[in-house]
Amino acid sequence: MKELPENTLNRLIIYLKILESLEKKRVDSISSEDLAKLSGVNSAQLRKDLSYIGTLGTKGVGYTVKALKYNLKKFLGRTEEWNIIVGGLTPLSRYLIEHSQLQKEGFFITAAFDTEPENIGLVVGGVSVYNLDQLSYVCKAIRVDIGIIATDKEQEVYFSAFVKHGIKAILNLSSYPLFPEDETIKVENLSVVHGLTKLSYYLKNLGS
Repeated sequence: MKELPENTLNRLIIYLKILESLEKKRVDSISSEDLAKLSGVNSAQLRKDLSYIGTLGTKGVGYTVKALKYNLKKFLGRTEEWNIIVGGLTPLSRYLIEHSQLQKEGFFITAAFDTEPENIGLVVGGVSVYNLDQLSYVCKAIRVDIGIIATDKEQEVYFSAFVKHGIKAILNLSSYPLFPEDETIKVENLSVVHGLTKLSYYLKNLGS
């Protein structure tokens, strides 16, 4: 397997979302030029990115939307189902638990954890909230693929607990970035403030 650059992975995910949108609009095929334009890249970059999944378009026809979408989903692990646990019972985690689109995409939140006594034992959207001390029990009972940290309170406590119990993929939605010492653990730090700060920088330097 070729090592996949981070920027290429990000673009492949964008291509997938665009193809899903095209399929909903009943578009059967699309040229590399048109798909590249919709994706904000040039056609040479698009073809280079898609070479990682071994997909080549047909000359004069382009890409079959349905087939390319399936190949991308399979390459990105999106044809499988993934079990998720959430750390921190917050409005954000409640939204994620109750958001049915995640399940449609193959991501199933199976348990939530918190450290506040009043939250332990609650059931939100069919998902039970456990004490963080019960993480070992839950990990033995079900296969846990991904952990989500959805709180700014004790985010490092959740992070350490997830890593200790062998969770190799963590989505960090707290405002504080987290970085594992173990390079086999993948952490994705997502922050609205981070994105807005990038935009504020661009706005501040427009025309400079």
